Amino acid sequence: MPNGDVALGVAHALSRPARWETALRALAVLGVLAHAVFLPISIAGTQIGLVTALAALLLLRLKGRPVWARSALDLPCLLLSAAALLSVLLGALAGSPPVGWHEATLWRSILAPVVIVSALEVGGEGATLFGATPRERAILALSVWSVAALVPSLLAWPQFLTGFDPLHALGLRNDVVHAIVPVYPQRFAAVGFFRWYQRLAHNLTPPLCLGAALALQGRVRTGLRLLLFFTTFAASAAVVLTLSRAAWVTLLFAALVIMVFGRRTRRFAIPFTLLAALAMALHPGVRVRIAWLVENKGFDINHDREEIWTVCRAVVHDYPLTGVGFGNLPVRSIPYYNRLEPQGKLRAWCHDSFLSAWAEGGPLLCAALAAYWALLVRAFWRPAWSSEDALSRSAAVGGLAAVLAMAATSFVHDTLYASEAAYGIGFAVAIATVLVRSGSLPQATGRR
Repeated sequence: MPNGDVALGVAHALSRPARWETALRALAVLGVLAHAVFLPISIAGTQIGLVTALAALLLLRLKGRPVWARSALDLPCLLLSAAALLSVLLGALAGSPPVGWHEATLWRSILAPVVIVSALEVGGEGATLFGATPRERAILALSVWSVAALVPSLLAWPQFLTGFDPLHALGLRNDVVHAIVPVYPQRFAAVGFFRWYQRLAHNLTPPLCLGAALALQGRVRTGLRLLLFFTTFAASAAVVLTLSRAAWVTLLFAALVIMVFGRRTRRFAIPFTLLAALAMALHPGVRVRIAWLVENKGFDINHDREEIWTVCRAVVHDYPLTGVGFGNLPVRSIPYYNRLEPQGKLRAWCHDSFLSAWAEGGPLLCAALAAYWALLVRAFWRPAWSSEDALSRSAAVGGLAAVLAMAATSFVHDTLYASEAAYGIGFAVAIATVLVRSGSLPQATGRR
C-alpha cells in the first residue's frame, strides 16, 4: 500500500471517536480487573492497574466525556486524603518537612475507591467487552479477585509449616522474610507475598467479607456462589494462619455482622459465631497465643506497644496541633526512640490509627479519620437493613462488615498506613457501592 494510502487509513481510523471512546472505556475496566488480580499478590501490580484505569478516565474526560461517578464514597475519601495532604503542608511549616516523595503521598491509596467506582460505571448500560452493566462489571472484578486470592491463601499453609518465601526463592527479594512468632517458635506466621503477616490479614479481610455476604445472602449464579464460598473459606484460613490476634477477633466480628444483618441468618448469628470461634481454636497456634495471653494477663507480650505509645505521646506533646506530617512519623520518631526507648526493637507508627493520625496531623487529621469510618458506615447501613433487592442488600452487608472490621482493627493497627490494607478496604467498599446502587441511580455517562 502506498504511503499516502496508509496515512489516509490512519487518519480515517482516528476520525472514528466512537471506537476510541469504546476502547478507553474498556481500558478503564481492564485497569480495575488488573487491580483485582494483583491486589492479594503485588502492590506494584495493584497500583499499575489503578493508574491504568485512572489514565483511561482522564483521557475520556479530555475528550469531553463525563467520567466521575459520584457516590457516597467521595466525601470520606476526599475528606481524609485532603486532611492528610494538609498535614504534610502544616507539618512542613512546623519544622517537619516531608522525608520523601513516597511518604508525602501515602494518602493517594485512600482515593482508590473513587477511581474504581468511576471506572466500572463509565461504560453505563449496554453491551461491552466486560459486561452490559456496572453491576456485571463489579461482579467480574470480585470474581477475578476471588481466583487471585486463592494463590496467597493456599500458599499460607506451606509458609506456616516452613516459612517459605516465594519472592526470595524467585530472586525478587534479597532478604528472606520469616515471620517468627515468639510464643510459637515451631511455626511461622503466613505472609503471602507481602513483607509481614498483618499486611496479608488486613489485605484479605475486607474483600472476603464482601464475598462471604454475597455467597450467603446474594442471589448470584451457582458457580459464582461456589467460588465465593471456597475463596472465603480459604482466605479466612489464611488469616488464621497469619497468627494475628487482632485479625482473629475482627474476622469473628465481621462474621457476626454478616449473620445479624441477614434476614434468614439472624437467628443463627451467635451460634454460628461461637462455632467459628471454636473451629478457629482447633488451630494449635491460636491456642498457644490465647494461653500465653491468659497466663501473662496480656502485658508481657505487649511491652513493645507500651514503648511505641510512649514515643507517640512525646511526638504529640511536641506537635500538638500540626503533627509531623502524614507519612513522616517512622523517620521523625527516631530521635524520640533513641532518647526514650533506646532498646526498643519495634519502631513504626503508633499501632493505633487514631494516635498515629494525631501524631502526624494533629486533631484535624484524627477527626478526619473518625469521619472517614463513620461516613463509610453510613453509606452501607441503610441499604443493609432496608434494600429489597437481594444483591444490593447483601453487598451492603458485606461492605458494612468490611468497614466495621477494619475500623475496629484501626484501634490496634495502622491500617491505612499500609498500602496492602488501604487498597484492600478500598476495593471492597468500591465493589459493594457499585452493587448496592447499580440500576437505581443514573450512571456516569449521564452526568456532567
